[in-house]
Amino acid sequence: MLFKTKTKEELKIQRDEFVERSSAGMIAFRRFIFAPNLLTFVISVVVGNAFGSTVKDLVSLTFNFFKALWSWLIRADHQFKMEQTSESLSTFIASSLTLLAISLAVFYFIQFINNWLIGTEEEKWGYDEPHQDSLDQQALQKENNELVRQNITLQKEIIELLKRKG
Repeated sequence: MLFKTKTKEELKIQRDEFVERSSAGMIAFRRFIFAPNLLTFVISVVVGNAFGSTVKDLVSLTFNFFKALWSWLIRADHQFKMEQTSESLSTFIASSLTLLAISLAVFYFIQFINNWLIGTEEEKWGYDEPHQDSLDQQALQKENNELVRQNITLQKEIIELLKRKG
């Protein structure tokens, strides 16, 4: 026989190892996908693109309005033509609504991630959720400030002792 058949115990061990490796891989993938830096980058690109489009349409609207106003002031017949301005206005309104819709979708997507897909409080992410590393850094900064205060107090005591001896 070419292949040796495995016992039930060997199959159970192999299955458990496979499940454990798969679970560890899925946890690592979930942490990668929902990493604050990656989400921040994605949100910046998506919302930033929509915001850029809205700003571009606002500039176009402003330019076309002043162009129509300038033409009205300069021309002899003094006809105020708003066709281009009204087209720019509708484009600006559409891009503003798109920006609003994208922002709402991103907000509720992040809420979904935080409430349903992330298991621990330290891994939660969002614009209103403090990052654990920031909290750790603040704690270290407070500890450092206290040590600096103690150092200053000790230096003052040493100076006083030196003055008394000197």
